[in-house]
Amino acid sequence: MLAIGGLYFFVSNLSPEFLRNKAKEQTGDSMAQAREALIGYAIRFRDVQLAQGSSGMVYGYLPMPDLGTSRNNNAGCTEEGCEAANFSGNAANITVIGRFPWRSLGTGPLRDASGECLWYAVSGSHQRVQRATPMNWDTLSQLDVVVANSTAAMASAISSAHDRPIAVIFSPGPALSGQDRSPAANDSVTECGGNYNVLNYLDPVTSTQLAGITNYLAGSTNSASGDTSAANKSLTAGGLVNRRSDGNLWSGACPAGTTDSCGLVSNDEGISVTSAHLFQTLRGSSYFRTDINAMLERMTECLRDQIAAGGGFTPTALTDFTGPDDKAVGRVPSSTCYDDTTNPLGYFSHYVDQLFIIKPNTGSLGVTLDGGTAQSCAAGLIFAGQRGTKSPVPSDGGESLVQLRTSGQVSATNAILNTHWPANYLEGDNLSAFTTSGALSLTGNSTLGQVRASKSNSADIARCSTAGVWKLDDSSCHLAEQDIVRCIPSGASLTVAAPVVAATAGTIQLAAYAPASGTLTLGSGAGVSNYGASADNLFACAWTTETHAAGTGFRSYFRFRIRRVGEGFTFAVIDGDRNAANACGAARQHLGYSGDSGNASFPYIEWPKLAVEFDTSYNCNKPYNPYLDGQGRPACVFTESGSTLSNGRNDPCYTSSCGGQSGYNNSHHVALVYWGYGSSLSYPLQDDNVHDQLGLPMATDTSARPGPRNPAPVLPYVTNPATIPGIAPFDRLGNTDTSQREFHARIELTRSFTAPTDPKNGVTTVQTKLWIEAHPAASISTMTYNTGSPPTLTVTTGTVHGLTTGDTVVIKDAVPTGYNGEYPVTVINTTSFTATLPTGKVNPGRYISAITWADISGSTDRATVTSPGHGLNSGDHVTISGAIPTEYNGTRTITYLSANSYSMGIELSYEPGNLTAAIAAPKALTPRATALANTTRPMSELDATAKALVQDTAAIYDEQKSACAGSAPLCPNGQSCGSDNMCYRPSFRNLRVGFTTAERPTTSLTTARDQLIEITNRSTTWLP
Repeated sequence: MLAIGGLYFFVSNLSPEFLRNKAKEQTGDSMAQAREALIGYAIRFRDVQLAQGSSGMVYGYLPMPDLGTSRNNNAGCTEEGCEAANFSGNAANITVIGRFPWRSLGTGPLRDASGECLWYAVSGSHQRVQRATPMNWDTLSQLDVVVANSTAAMASAISSAHDRPIAVIFSPGPALSGQDRSPAANDSVTECGGNYNVLNYLDPVTSTQLAGITNYLAGSTNSASGDTSAANKSLTAGGLVNRRSDGNLWSGACPAGTTDSCGLVSNDEGISVTSAHLFQTLRGSSYFRTDINAMLERMTECLRDQIAAGGGFTPTALTDFTGPDDKAVGRVPSSTCYDDTTNPLGYFSHYVDQLFIIKPNTGSLGVTLDGGTAQSCAAGLIFAGQRGTKSPVPSDGGESLVQLRTSGQVSATNAILNTHWPANYLEGDNLSAFTTSGALSLTGNSTLGQVRASKSNSADIARCSTAGVWKLDDSSCHLAEQDIVRCIPSGASLTVAAPVVAATAGTIQLAAYAPASGTLTLGSGAGVSNYGASADNLFACAWTTETHAAGTGFRSYFRFRIRRVGEGFTFAVIDGDRNAANACGAARQHLGYSGDSGNASFPYIEWPKLAVEFDTSYNCNKPYNPYLDGQGRPACVFTESGSTLSNGRNDPCYTSSCGGQSGYNNSHHVALVYWGYGSSLSYPLQDDNVHDQLGLPMATDTSARPGPRNPAPVLPYVTNPATIPGIAPFDRLGNTDTSQREFHARIELTRSFTAPTDPKNGVTTVQTKLWIEAHPAASISTMTYNTGSPPTLTVTTGTVHGLTTGDTVVIKDAVPTGYNGEYPVTVINTTSFTATLPTGKVNPGRYISAITWADISGSTDRATVTSPGHGLNSGDHVTISGAIPTEYNGTRTITYLSANSYSMGIELSYEPGNLTAAIAAPKALTPRATALANTTRPMSELDATAKALVQDTAAIYDEQKSACAGSAPLCPNGQSCGSDNMCYRPSFRNLRVGFTTAERPTTSLTTARDQLIEITNRSTTWLP
């Protein structure tokens, strides 16, 4: 009885106020959980869409409400609680109200204190189906929140357009008189019950009861949707609203003592999701920051190359704003080099309003990054970031002190739009440089970071401000509104290090970079023979002009074409603290990566370094018998006259002709290589990219700080070994089929370094992975021009082309070059199609599918041209242009051989090589290639089934320098003194990446050794 009495006492003392507060707490908890789920959805949106096959989406869009199983049209989620897909009547700027999509968001059915499931309104500017552009932190919502304030009208609770909610979550509360919450006839309501008519849950029952404000959209199915582009949709979410008989509206109960009747007209309670809520969380996402920084990195490289190419660029002018006369200023112009079609896909159009450019008319711009010293730059790129307080304070008293980015005018005295006013985006030195003649200095962080401070927080101000100057170089003081600044340097993004070499057919240089197209050519440029060239000078390198902090590594992608097969090339990563942009290795088997060329203008590449070797020339003489040594490695002897290595050379053999496996039609390979290993090598003269030595085990490095060991071949090679090897065969890379001359390559380098207690124990661990994907293509056997409006080509391929009507085809390497281009196709059959040319395109001439050369003893040498249906006769003159080898270009007299071929006399003292057919390739990348190109995400996330072709992990010890000094400072800046009294500098702290190559000259008049490799579409994402 005592227990029962105590319970009665407890229950009887639960006051109405206590119960109301408890119910309010329950409702608030449910709505807060719903808001977290919505924000979580928005900050995962891009990656979820990518995983589902939709690329190019940006973060910030919100899910659709649940409109009922009869209307959702969501094939992937058909039950109650699923978000709607597109529905009849949906379009841009359609605001939608429905139930909270708890199943799609994984929360379970969230309810208020009255037991009702939550409802949800999403602004037409932020719904994920009909996506608005741009979508960023300045995208304005089409919703407003209003409150009762004892007058007949509802008053806005929003202080500025930027504060509007992008979504509102509602607790509908108990039903009001006139609301019918009986079960729906056509929808599944087993969890939440009731129906999907918004009028039956959100208030008021009569539209005039809240001065015309309704929490529904009348005139549509279930009052659930409506166009809000012309006028923002006002919503009331403050809980109880009572209406007095005189029309005045009161938040909560009417005032005590009122003599007028007063009745409840709304009990909807809600919480808002604002853009500030969303992007404050999104700034904490490493993926979002990576995307923005990758966009800035790519843009910087493209803009500098445009300047280096001589064309430059013109900033997009701000309407009604006139910049200073000593510089060009504006927003960043659009370019195919960094638009939405480049990675990070889709970002440019959404963030172009935040991107500003400053380019002096003469001289340079001083750019101070991350608190360092000022750099001299050809131009400056600024990413404005989020809104903040204007700095400096505007002198116009009518101008807002807060940055506004709306379609309203700046002030009563200045009618310019806020979106065109620099002070609404930029601050400090950056604003001065943009608006003031003579101001030529930019300052800021170089990368977008997490928001770590606020100028409204007194503790942050005390910590981050010195004499009124904010510590922009301190990452712990990063502000939401802080400008991100990039230097656009003078000169191209790649620096070529290669001697000019005299050869029989003229001078050659084995590397050339064209900044206008971003194309790096490796090999003897135009295909000119290197006969007679100096053997020791046939090497070349091309490096990123500046070094980059290694951080935790990087992800790089490039596309390469093998036009002519030779020695091969490497993608190399070298220590930027030890190697300048003129470093390069030796010729021949060194591939420009290893060894010392002996040329003082091009010093050898100092360790630490690593490379992915694309070896297209099998360097091995007659193999030992048996083909494998006692340790299971391939065994052969490699010797070469002239400059070579005493330790030999041993490329693995993957063909049956030399003891390898059938099915691999060449002995060419890709491999990860480092530098000299073991006591038998003399670094750097014998530093080499060897994989074994004379069929014997590589020497054991017994030193306390050994260098990494090059991976040894795995033979017989297994296509799915338990562990991915560091060296593997690559079919088609050497004996390149004309239909597989282009490849996509991706390298991921993961770096880790933990500062040791004793500096002598410092070691950096580096894991490197390589993926390669061949780009599908077919060689073109015949191609003819057809007149018409528009004209077309009829193309026949030697192999199945794999195209579908409507695809865009890319034709490359055609002679004449007028056939090259990108065209939509209509498929005739598996080996032929027609391509639609631009209107007015003239006939390029007769297509040449092949040219072969023959040495005729005692007579003029002869070139035989294959040109189907050429229509020529003996004695006719033809002009050939665009051929590689270039020796075939020019005007000559022909001799008729057949309807499809003719010959012409060319006297040469060497073999120029043969011209191969043009190729037809689909423009669209394969899904695997698309994944490889997206360096903003790890491959494990983009395509978990894509297995790296080669992989290796290496330990790189810190560089040991000179002995520590007797007194402070013990070691130079950047070095630390170890317990062994030696100074040490961390390795791979700053990196330089690039490409190296080499050739071997011929000594024969009838053999040319001139390779040609083209590298394009380079992109690198650096990881912090």
